[in-house]
Amino acid sequence: MDRRSLIKNAGIAGVLAAGIAPAVHAQAAVRWRLASSFPKSLDTIFGSAELLSKNVKA
Repeated sequence: MDRRSLIKNAGIAGVLAAGIAPAVHAQAAVRWRLASSFPKSLDTIFGSAELLSKNVKA
């Protein structure tokens, strides 16, 4: 095997390996905020909004 074909094949293998590697990026954390016009004393409405937010978080 001559040196030129070895370098050529190594270059082709390097390009193919770089093209096959998946591009994986970590997603940024999303912080959602829930605005409510209901007071905390109304547990049926405010409590269900808190329950919904806990379910979405999980």
